[in-house]
Amino acid sequence: MSVLLALLIFFSNPSDKIKIVDPWMRVGAQGQATGLFFKIENNSDKADTLYKVDFELAGKVEIHETYDAGNDMMGMREVKQIVIPSKSSFELKPGAHHVMLMKLKQDIKKGYVGDATLYFRQAGKIMIKAEAKDMMKKQTMEHQH
Repeated sequence: MSVLLALLIFFSNPSDKIKIVDPWMRVGAQGQATGLFFKIENNSDKADTLYKVDFELAGKVEIHETYDAGNDMMGMREVKQIVIPSKSSFELKPGAHHVMLMKLKQDIKKGYVGDATLYFRQAGKIMIKAEAKDMMKKQTMEHQH
């Protein structure tokens, strides 16, 4: 009977259905923008949608995608949501989908750990902590908005 109870608890815990792996952000200067990155693992039987992100030190937060703007230039544009199919994962990373933290209220230096809240249609609010890291040179790219 305790095995059945353990299985029921495991399968009914909503926080296990969406798992956030390796959240981190780039360092950034006050008044400027930086990126927040993480991997979303959807272990549930239903698709879920990330539709909003809040970050304590950002005046504005948007979910963005990077696209080929032509002439060897990359651009970024806002997307309203990211759908993560059931039993799959989606990675937000430099040069692809990411969260833009804009109008920073203070400098974000290497080693700083900030709180973000992710909003999902099925899983609800998920709080994460992300550490600020320097971007590796190979990840650096030019953007145009």
